[in-house]
Amino acid sequence: MVDALLFAWGNLVKLFFLFCPFFVLNMFLSLTEGVDSARKRNVAKRVTVVVVIMGAVAYFAGDIFLSLFGLDLEGFRIGAGILLMIMAQELALGHETPTAQNRPRNVDDIIVVPLGTPIIMGPACVSPIIIIGAETFTNIRSGMDVFVFLFGFVGFIGAIVALGTLLYFAEALERIFGKGMIRIFSKVSGVILMAMAAQMIATGFFAYLDASQVGHAILTAIKGMGN
Repeated sequence: MVDALLFAWGNLVKLFFLFCPFFVLNMFLSLTEGVDSARKRNVAKRVTVVVVIMGAVAYFAGDIFLSLFGLDLEGFRIGAGILLMIMAQELALGHETPTAQNRPRNVDDIIVVPLGTPIIMGPACVSPIIIIGAETFTNIRSGMDVFVFLFGFVGFIGAIVALGTLLYFAEALERIFGKGMIRIFSKVSGVILMAMAAQMIATGFFAYLDASQVGHAILTAIKGMGN
């Protein structure tokens, strides 16, 4: 039970930051500027449902996706880490928000695109979700408790609900912190994402070396040089 709860909590925290919550909040406020509070909350709820559906597909189909294209998990992890690093760098250094001229006239048009994707469920976020899902299925085949896997999915849902709650109370958060402070939070989360991306790249790289014949040869050569 403790392992399942820890796994769920780990997924919740990791995925919550992968969703770039403060960047999403900033974009949500910009895209819904001038819209009444009731419609904003309605959009927040519908966006949450869209993200749950898209995320669940990526989570449960991750193993099938990698198998279908013949992709190695660790190689995909390295690629996803590089993509996440690029996105995190852009997030940390600054990003543009929609202006009045390029906002859609109907706020309902932003629910799937651009809020659902690519702002929330963009390639840099979907890729780690695919990895988490594929890795979990691999662990199940290796004897991992299915109960732990289900709790991991609960953590995944919790991260999306937390993001949806952030959007639901977007106006209140804007009044409390102001847009300037939200942008600062967004940049700080970009730094956290850069650290997560670096860890993904390093983990994938060393695991790939350890699993491949070429990697074994390189590691053997390095050990030989050390001796």
